[in-house]
Amino acid sequence: MRKIKFYIAIIGLTLSVGSCQEDFFTVTPENVISENNLDLEQLVVSAYSTLDYRYNTGEFRDNWPFDHAPSNWCFSDIRSGDAYKGGGGVGDNPGGGMHGLEIQQVFASSENVYNLWRALYFSINRVNSAIIALNSSSGFEKKDLRIAELKVLRAHFYFELMKNFGSFAYIDENTPIDKVTSVQNSFDTALLWGKIEKDLTDAIAVLPDTQPELGRVNKLVAYAFLAKADLFQKKWDQVIINANKVIAGPYRLVADLEKLYSSPGYGNQENVFAIQYSINDGSEFGNVNFGDLVNSPDSPSDDPNHPYLNGDDFDKPSQNIVNAFKVDNAGLPLLDSYNNSDLAATDISTPVDPRLDHSIGRPGITWKKWQAMPQQVNWSRDPATYGLYERKKNQIDPYSDLRSSGGFPWAKGALDWPIIKFSDVLLWKAEASIELNDIGTGMSIINQIRTRAKNSPYVYSFNNNAVNAANYVIGLYPTTGVTKVYATKALRMERRLELHNEGHHFYDLVRWGIAPIWINDYMLKESSKRSYYGGASFTEGRDEYLPIPQIEIDASGGVYKQRTGY
Repeated sequence: MRKIKFYIAIIGLTLSVGSCQEDFFTVTPENVISENNLDLEQLVVSAYSTLDYRYNTGEFRDNWPFDHAPSNWCFSDIRSGDAYKGGGGVGDNPGGGMHGLEIQQVFASSENVYNLWRALYFSINRVNSAIIALNSSSGFEKKDLRIAELKVLRAHFYFELMKNFGSFAYIDENTPIDKVTSVQNSFDTALLWGKIEKDLTDAIAVLPDTQPELGRVNKLVAYAFLAKADLFQKKWDQVIINANKVIAGPYRLVADLEKLYSSPGYGNQENVFAIQYSINDGSEFGNVNFGDLVNSPDSPSDDPNHPYLNGDDFDKPSQNIVNAFKVDNAGLPLLDSYNNSDLAATDISTPVDPRLDHSIGRPGITWKKWQAMPQQVNWSRDPATYGLYERKKNQIDPYSDLRSSGGFPWAKGALDWPIIKFSDVLLWKAEASIELNDIGTGMSIINQIRTRAKNSPYVYSFNNNAVNAANYVIGLYPTTGVTKVYATKALRMERRLELHNEGHHFYDLVRWGIAPIWINDYMLKESSKRSYYGGASFTEGRDEYLPIPQIEIDASGGVYKQRTGY
């Protein structure tokens, strides 16, 4: 890369033997907790802190997870058509294999894949270690509560393993250390989902509906994860039951999308569960979203008039996702024809959903509230390869008092990353309702999401804040006389418009069973604009999941088994 020097750590088998099973037990930490300084609350907080995939092992990749971010931008956005890899060209590859992820050429030797696996097992080990310590304690008043919180965290990390790998070795606080290396990675999905669900149901029996501290797991968070597990298993009745528990709680759709994507704290009422970030906390740069560090726009010659001074321009929204925001005269998406023609980067006359310019940066359009200039063409590092769009969503307001600094780390601060949003939960219920032939309920929920977008303040023209920046039109779907086929298309489009570039679309395509057809069609059409897609293809039965890292299979002595096709 150009502005951050990446390196690939070469680890011999002697260091990595039993990597996911043993290296998180044997790696030498920089700070050691012993019986003499053990604080159970801090141990739980330490488990929470692993949500951002940063660990104090002393290894570069364990503190800078931009090649395996918890936002899943590299494992979902660029594999699903929401984004291009971006950066300084196809050879600019954090972790060594980012371009391969984009064109569905992923190998078991991928450093990106290994780093994700490694990060998740480091997290699971922190959780298990905290549970063991709590179980061994006596007289700790919040013991049962904290264990319940930890079980939800563990369910989340195993959920991430399930989404990305479709297989994992299940290790918990009851697994003897001397047996860890003999635990196989199971391909029995019913078994694995059962493990995730048991942690969640155990936690639900203990957790309160709310917690006094922001960011702590509560009962409704556990219900949300349970509803999501049901969704992935197509247990539609259960999706509705568990989603309704969350919907009846205090969460809601906030009114202003610009602030939701930009202002720290504004999304607290919408974020059912989020990774909490902070500044001025005693750390060097703040505990900020380093996984998405490289995704802010470029700044030629570090122009001081640029909102973030610098950036690496990765995770660039694709032409396909931009096209998806086009609407008809009634303000409804072009469900079957949106990609028949491209919306030009400077087109402000074609009617579009107003969420486009809240979430995707286009040249000439106001960048959040930045007053020095609108977005410029030269904010893109390699427009010939990746186009001119920027990821505007979940980049901090340049004027925020909770921004980390005016320079490095660019576009970062105390802006939390949403893992589960209330809008996501609503759309789960809408999907389940449609699958159960309750079309009216499903369409009404979709309209609820669209009404928020319609009523939210629109992006204004840079030269006149009394005028909209583009031709924004958004309408509501009919709720009667709608076929299931049409409702399903509407639901899938709404998930994409509302949640794009937040690490969801690839996993949606897989669970809907349409990933091979959809992604191959996407890459074929994109190849006329992005030549690097030429000849790329998605292999059904293989590319739905990442390979088990070969270094782990080798280290396990054959205990781990590889996915078919790798």
